[in-house]
Amino acid sequence: MPSSHAPVGAATGDAARLLRFNCQLIDQALALIAAHDGVGAPDYAQRTGPHLRHVIEHYEALILRGADGVVDYDRRPRDRELERDTGLARARLAALKQQLVNWSDTMLDLPLRVHGQGGPAGEFDFATTSSIGRELVFLASHATHHYALLQVYCEQHGIATDPNFGRAPSTVAHALGANASTPHVANSKEFACPTLQPAA
Repeated sequence: MPSSHAPVGAATGDAARLLRFNCQLIDQALALIAAHDGVGAPDYAQRTGPHLRHVIEHYEALILRGADGVVDYDRRPRDRELERDTGLARARLAALKQQLVNWSDTMLDLPLRVHGQGGPAGEFDFATTSSIGRELVFLASHATHHYALLQVYCEQHGIATDPNFGRAPSTVAHALGANASTPHVANSKEFACPTLQPAA
């Protein structure tokens, strides 16, 4: 990582919560990988590997961006080995989490430029201004979306997951608040992202 990426102090408040949530999502990916390591487990490369490769490469585009402050999610390597090798996926997720836990409030406020392709057929390029914090919000939503797609696959193949795996935090919070018998702090900014339980 370039020296310009070095954190200045520990994250607090909203920044700390956002970083913690993204780390929890990475932990869910690690738990899902572990569920594919057992004897008789489904083939990781069949469905889970491609989804997690996509999620990992999006996180890497932000976290391992160049010193120019440009993030481009569309021009990613699409590493097919990452789809097949659980050890490689585990190592790269752990490295991403290690970077995130060292970030600070100042880090999340840094501006950057997001480049990408637009149009139904990707016929034009675009660039827009953002910040690291805003992109972490996007990455959390993006990862949750892919987990939702994997949830059905997990159910079909007997991979045990938390009931809230792949569900948006607001959806879970709304459901908890709507159930009068379930204790819920409606105004809390904290959201305990559930952990994924590997199949027994």
